[in-house]
Amino acid sequence: MDRIRVRMFAGARESINSETIDVELQLPATVQHLKEAIAIQFEPLRPFVEYGRIALNNEFADDSEVIDSKIAQAAIALIPPVSGG
Repeated sequence: MDRIRVRMFAGARESINSETIDVELQLPATVQHLKEAIAIQFEPLRPFVEYGRIALNNEFADDSEVIDSKIAQAAIALIPPVSGG
């Protein structure tokens, strides 16, 4: 298993009181696999994973995008949905 560090923002960060999490994941894997691993390993983040997005190197990633060992060393973040007014 590989360890992927994922940065947290807004409500996701507040729900676990941490700026980052380390997710166990076998690489290569898709963004969808990462989201599933986060939801299993960090239950309070399940709603944020369901409605949020994963960003790789500061760009939103599709669920089918592949994460390999090189990308796993890059900036990975869970971005919760945002509403403004």
